[in-house]
Amino acid sequence: MNRKSHSGVFLMEMIGVVFFFLLCAGICTRIFTKADLISREASDLNRAVIIAQSSCEVFKEKGKEGLKEVFALKESGSNGEPSRMEFDKNGESMTSGQAVFSAEADFQETDEMVLTIKKGEKILYTLTVNRHENGS
Repeated sequence: MNRKSHSGVFLMEMIGVVFFFLLCAGICTRIFTKADLISREASDLNRAVIIAQSSCEVFKEKGKEGLKEVFALKESGSNGEPSRMEFDKNGESMTSGQAVFSAEADFQETDEMVLTIKKGEKILYTLTVNRHENGS
């Protein structure tokens, strides 16, 4: 009656399986976290492009005065800083409060604007637009 216990080998095998599943769970968690970050960045970029497109369309149609009227453009001082517009998380123009996105409009000439969309201090998108007067 010499029975050897195989429970030691079974225990080692179970520890190996648990370690393997923990490793897989850690890798999957990291992948999903990275995917979430990429999705948020893509969403921010998409919102910035929409803001820039809307602002540039207004500038092309109505000029600087149109930006003041539609997006509450805040004129810069004489120290060379760009004019600013502020937007909420949905890209809606806002005049006060906690803005999520900001647009800095640098007017090179009367008919050219360089628009930079930021989230915090991070530059998301920059667009240059020229305005052509209709000769009617």
